[in-house]
Amino acid sequence: MDDGPDRGTLIAALVVVALGAVAILVGSSLGRDEHGTDGSFRDALPAIPAFRATELGPVREHGRVAARDNGQSARYGDRSVWVFGDTVLRSPEGFLSNSGASTTDLRASDGVTLTGTDVFGSDAESPAALITHTPAETAWERQHDPSTGCSPATDVYCGAKFAYWPGPVIADPRRARVLVFYVKLCRSGGADTPCSGPYGRALGTGIAELDMRTHRVSRLTAAHVKPVRSIEGEDPTMFFPPADSYNAAAMVVGQEAYVYGDCTDRCHLARAPLDRITDRSRWTFYTGRDSSGAARWSPDAGKAADTVLAGAAGNTVLWVPALRSWLNVYLPYGDNTLRAQIGGSPYGPWSKEIRLLTTRGKGINYAGFGHPEFAERDGLVQYLTYFQADTGAQRLVKVTFAD
Repeated sequence: MDDGPDRGTLIAALVVVALGAVAILVGSSLGRDEHGTDGSFRDALPAIPAFRATELGPVREHGRVAARDNGQSARYGDRSVWVFGDTVLRSPEGFLSNSGASTTDLRASDGVTLTGTDVFGSDAESPAALITHTPAETAWERQHDPSTGCSPATDVYCGAKFAYWPGPVIADPRRARVLVFYVKLCRSGGADTPCSGPYGRALGTGIAELDMRTHRVSRLTAAHVKPVRSIEGEDPTMFFPPADSYNAAAMVVGQEAYVYGDCTDRCHLARAPLDRITDRSRWTFYTGRDSSGAARWSPDAGKAADTVLAGAAGNTVLWVPALRSWLNVYLPYGDNTLRAQIGGSPYGPWSKEIRLLTTRGKGINYAGFGHPEFAERDGLVQYLTYFQADTGAQRLVKVTFAD
């Protein structure tokens, strides 16, 4: 179990995570025969439909979970697979930098229950960390463990720990796997170091593979890219340095992964073939449209253009068949209003913001996500969640669009 802040402090301060987190998003899987060849990638801006949004209450979680933020999901077969960031445990108290759960109940109208202890459906005594250390990271932590006799005065990294925040989730059934885009951090080190602060600083982003046959979780190795330098040395599991951070959003279109990232107010967009996703030379970045209106893609991330509006700790882009439109769900930092955009394609055009619902609670809420695997009526009914900062709960929201 990871060391971390005490339960009371973390529940009160998990909102800090939203400020340092890379925006993240749930992935959905779409067939090439459905999207991109029948007019669903459109230059025109779709009409904004009327809608109704209703709170359904908290997601039901394992009895040991006191609070956990983020909460992205994707469907794999008959299962909804969820991943979470910082996780506070109770009875006894504990802390994990990430965890997971899943359910085979894909009807959310009566709530969502995530009482399992991992993404594969296990029912153990307690949730466990989903993404864990490399041997080099373990060795580095041992070198700087207080048991060695170090102190902050003699070692600015004394007591520092690595952490891993899962982000977008996409299914890749051809290879019997689920892919999780994550942020690697270092926390609890000295001031003004790459590990400063209890909630840490990002060191880069990677991709974890959940093998749905063997139930093995591994961190994929990036190929054909300049190695990302981490505090323990070069880290081959990092696909992007913290300045780029392409784990803001992800979905599957045909046999390609579309991944949003490098977000400020808006996010950039990359794509890569699923079967070659570890090959960074195969990644291209959306740079805008040419004079004919066709999308332009470049291997140069520095030329990437803005697309969707970004949320605090992430957002979700999903396809709504009944509306023949794309939907971007997000919760920006500071005003507790769950919002959306309607789009003609994953790269736009995108509408102005649509205010869906004012979220509940006395704290600053964040991590607004969509969960398209629970959708009803060809996508007219969508189920969303957000993290309620003052209770530590994942709150479920039902949105019904007019057809």
